[in-house]
Amino acid sequence: MKSKIKKLSFPHKPGCYLYKDRRGQVIYVGKAKDLAKRIAQYFQKKDLDPKTKLLVSKIADVEFITTDNEVEALILEQSLIHQYQPKYNIDLRGDVRYAYIKVTDEQFPRLITARKITKGGRYYGPYTEGMSRKLILKTLGEIFKIRTCNQMPKKVCLQYHIGRCTGPCQGYITEADYLANIKNAERLLKGETKVIIKDLFVRMNEASAKQQYELAKNYRDQIAAVKFVEERQKIDVPKNFDQDIINWITVGQKIYVQLFNVNKGVITSRHKFGFDYFVGVIEDFIKQYYSINFIPREIIIPQKLEEQGVIAKYLQETKAKKFTISYLPKVDLTVPQKGEKQKLLELVKNNLEVNLGLEPGVVELQHILELDKLPKVIEFFDVSTLQGKFNAGSMIQTVNGRFNKNEYRKFKIKWSQAQDDFAMIFEIVFRRYFRLVKEKSPLPDLIVIDGGRGQLNSGRKALGQLKLDIPICSLAKREEEIYLAHKVSPLKLDKKLAGLKLLIRGRDEVHRFVIKYHRQLRKIK
Repeated sequence: MKSKIKKLSFPHKPGCYLYKDRRGQVIYVGKAKDLAKRIAQYFQKKDLDPKTKLLVSKIADVEFITTDNEVEALILEQSLIHQYQPKYNIDLRGDVRYAYIKVTDEQFPRLITARKITKGGRYYGPYTEGMSRKLILKTLGEIFKIRTCNQMPKKVCLQYHIGRCTGPCQGYITEADYLANIKNAERLLKGETKVIIKDLFVRMNEASAKQQYELAKNYRDQIAAVKFVEERQKIDVPKNFDQDIINWITVGQKIYVQLFNVNKGVITSRHKFGFDYFVGVIEDFIKQYYSINFIPREIIIPQKLEEQGVIAKYLQETKAKKFTISYLPKVDLTVPQKGEKQKLLELVKNNLEVNLGLEPGVVELQHILELDKLPKVIEFFDVSTLQGKFNAGSMIQTVNGRFNKNEYRKFKIKWSQAQDDFAMIFEIVFRRYFRLVKEKSPLPDLIVIDGGRGQLNSGRKALGQLKLDIPICSLAKREEEIYLAHKVSPLKLDKKLAGLKLLIRGRDEVHRFVIKYHRQLRKIK
């Protein structure tokens, strides 16, 4: 069937393609700037990731829909994904749709919960916590005595009698005064609390001066309630400027995505997702996530996306459609290189690493050293001698960045009685992995030698004789330079980097361990 698809003719136009299996079910929906080129890539590339290879093996038929431009194709793609829920697109069906607080556009407006943004009314939110939203609604209702009835009754109800409604149905409050209360409620939702609190303080003091203590107490309670709402707003409501920070790490064939919502500098909530890795997974995630969730003013990401401009335009059009506005609101996809936004990205990644049981720096180390896999298990080596006497070596192990003392090893040097660091490094590395191979025990993801180029070469020579291909590097103390076999010059990294700190911490620990053992040998002698 695949050969049949290869022979089909596809237009060189933007649009969407739908892959189907033998039963005719849509299993994948994608969009392309050039349909012919994009579809051909699936059947011509040999270095496809595992998930894409599996997808290609299931394709029995393909349909396509052309559009006028890429943005239209992107919008259509999301519509088709929601319609068919294809097996091989990322699944965000379990994602929560956050609710809004809506001010209705009735003569005497109400404050209600809204799950979707529709025409009419004014919306505030979204609220990431249902309990928080309910508390704010309840508090606003109690402060400003806003009606809760779906239809205006012919006479006042229980809410009026218990002091929770001003009775607009019977004309106990004028429309102007009622709308003034609504305006103050909206000010609170926007976070404009200073003016309201100042006004309530004046009223409270006036009532107290007139010995209207019950009224003064009421104003005091309102001030407390307003302050309460103000604190909740610091946590939940996007104000003039809202941001999302997205970062991700790849572990094996999985990719983990962490998203932080930040409202005016305050982190409000975070969400974690995990997917099978494939090329373009982040682009797919962003498109699907924001098709059903609030789109902020700025989205901060660690690296530029392949179709960043198109995705930004899609987000603008999607946001305009959600809020039924005629202009395109500004939505920036930002890739910071330094400053506060870069620090936020690091914070998100560090949180993701911790959630996955990794110490900060493990993922960073993979990128620094250009490793094929995450260095979860690292083994560090060092030697110690006193003018060729009491020669000793040691090895310590870290797992996910944490010391694993059950796997610490001591080596009394047997093959060299001279002051030869290179020979001693060769011996302890050879002995360590000769035993692991013999016992068929797991090998580490990375080996780190304390020293420079010479120590690195000795370790590589030992691995070569054992015919082992384990990533290896060395770390020199003076300048904290990292030596790699495939690089002529050592790496000089910013000492603030978590990946380098992890190496330094392991190097210092193995040095401490070997010195301790060396002193023990001298005492025994």
